Amino acid sequence: MTEALLEPTEWVAHVCVLSGLAHLDRPFDYLVTEEMVGQARPGIRVRVRLAGRLLDGIILAVDHHRQPGVTLQPLQRVVSSEVVVTEDQLAMARRVTDRWAGTLEEVIRWALPARHAATERAEPRPWPVPRPAHIPGALDALAEGTAFLRLLAQGGRPRAFWRVAPVAGPADRDRLGDWRLGITQAVSAALESGRQALCCVPTVAQAEELAACLTEPFGAGTVVMLHADQSAADRWRNYLAVVRGQASIVVGIRGAVLAPLTRLGVIVVWDEAASLHDEPRAPYPNTRDVAALRAQTDRCALLLAGHSCSPQTAGWLSTGWLAQIQTPREQLRALCATVRAPGDSDLALSRDPLANRVRLPDLAMQTISHGLLSGPVLVSVPRPGDLVRPCCASCRAPISCPRCNGPVRGRRLAGGATELECTWCGQLLAGWTCSSCGGTVVRSGVVGASTTAAELGRAFPSVQVIDSSGDHIRSSVGDTPALVVATPMAEPRAESGYAAALLLDAGQALNRPGLDAVCQALEHWFRVASLVRSGVEDGQLVIVGPPQDRAVQAVIRNDPVGWAGVEMAERAEAGFPPAAFAALVDGSTEAVEAAAERLRNAVAEADLEIGMAPGQVNLLGPVEVEGQRPGAPQQRLVIRAEPALAARLVPMLRHLRSAHSMRGEGGPLRVRVNPIGQL
Repeated sequence: MTEALLEPTEWVAHVCVLSGLAHLDRPFDYLVTEEMVGQARPGIRVRVRLAGRLLDGIILAVDHHRQPGVTLQPLQRVVSSEVVVTEDQLAMARRVTDRWAGTLEEVIRWALPARHAATERAEPRPWPVPRPAHIPGALDALAEGTAFLRLLAQGGRPRAFWRVAPVAGPADRDRLGDWRLGITQAVSAALESGRQALCCVPTVAQAEELAACLTEPFGAGTVVMLHADQSAADRWRNYLAVVRGQASIVVGIRGAVLAPLTRLGVIVVWDEAASLHDEPRAPYPNTRDVAALRAQTDRCALLLAGHSCSPQTAGWLSTGWLAQIQTPREQLRALCATVRAPGDSDLALSRDPLANRVRLPDLAMQTISHGLLSGPVLVSVPRPGDLVRPCCASCRAPISCPRCNGPVRGRRLAGGATELECTWCGQLLAGWTCSSCGGTVVRSGVVGASTTAAELGRAFPSVQVIDSSGDHIRSSVGDTPALVVATPMAEPRAESGYAAALLLDAGQALNRPGLDAVCQALEHWFRVASLVRSGVEDGQLVIVGPPQDRAVQAVIRNDPVGWAGVEMAERAEAGFPPAAFAALVDGSTEAVEAAAERLRNAVAEADLEIGMAPGQVNLLGPVEVEGQRPGAPQQRLVIRAEPALAARLVPMLRHLRSAHSMRGEGGPLRVRVNPIGQL
């Protein structure tokens, strides 16, 4: 249908209505009333009426064009004349929707904080202008890092992955392992070129840590932080500073990757392999991938960094799309902690055939004893708590809820009694008896942090034991000898680094279900390694797991990039993402079966073949999804194809969501594109 022109005095606002419905993912036209002509402009919030409801919306454009023969409703109200979404931000949001089968509304909600009217009306606070500062060490201590900074300062747009040496202690103070300093150097180079810098990290604690490091050379008030733990007023004030062009340095998590900086010089993503960079809300993008997409769109530099390396980044390195920055291997051997894994001789298999089941072999106990002579020792375990995955002590059968069959958690009470509670329905399992053998004694299926701390306390009665897990996480510990038992992401930092560290239950971490389980285990292990003193100070790391495993060998050889490269090649051969396109469609039986039928018809209409051969679209399922909470998706459809078909399949997936939303078939339908952590 062709467009018609209105009278020059009549203006039409094209609005993205925040309806929450996928089938309404298109601009709606509204007439701009005479009194709103001076206020209505692209990027502002408005209130509109749609299907009898008053809803919020964002004006995308204002012009004289409309569809002929359509009577337009007027805008109900201009909520604020403040532009909160820029034109470039909208263009980037559309690219995200096209890549992850989302809606424009979902991406806007992801990037745009909740409005705080009082803050918006208040007098804007001054934001100092940061100046470039010469900061030696870290990146410019490496040849490739020096080249990256030079190109960035000259206004170029280099792309690189910086593999940060996992080391603490004196070497960290010499800056070779200081990721915060390296990012500060990249930010300074961007400022030197007259541009802005955007830094994304996985956790709020790291955002605050990095912001403090950036503030030191650039001055108080020069760094803007964006994260969900801020108050509504602070977050909205900071966002307004960015959209008004007052801020030049932004630090945040996930959604901050779409911060509306207009002169972007560099995007930095720290710990790019961390699973916390996966957005848990639709359209489920990954910070690293959005940053790479934005670096191309905004024609700016990109710096991915981390102690570990993801297969996606390894793929970019293999094609030359990313350059690699890393410490020479000779220096790594001298700087980083010595890494060992108990072998057959340590486990004494010839003397005791059951020794391979020992959770703390002789090597681990010797390392603890030796480390305690000079400082604290870190013991990392995968799970918090005492009774983790409780099971029958007699037959080892897992305990489930008799009412809803959900998983059960337990805790030990005073006097040795045990309390079991269903994590789904909350029922207390009083007087539990095993349905398999009739046993009544409960044990932990997985040894948690609390149990480990108690065991180590008995083994080392004269040493302080610190449990940093669950709801009692420590941020730091001193340099006095102590045993610190911590779970992933809860490891406190020691002032001068840990004298030694143990990675327990490595085999369990490697055997977790999921395509990305090993990658996440490696990310955790190298993060622990970065907390241990250097080899110069006799720092030691012991990983209790299968020494022949390729991931364990990657830690021993200090080579996560090599592991990630082999992993990427194997995924390409097997047809797994990110080397191949994949998508998950989850929902009720009715919703997924209807979606599967529509997708088969759409694939046929697009002249694509369904099958398992190369160049074809693989539709696997629908199948029942096990282990879901009541009310969660019960069926799953998996779609796989070559990457070249992604541009044709994503619009089909968006149509599935639209058709389901319009018909309301049997509850929600969730579509996720390349959800590596869910496969």
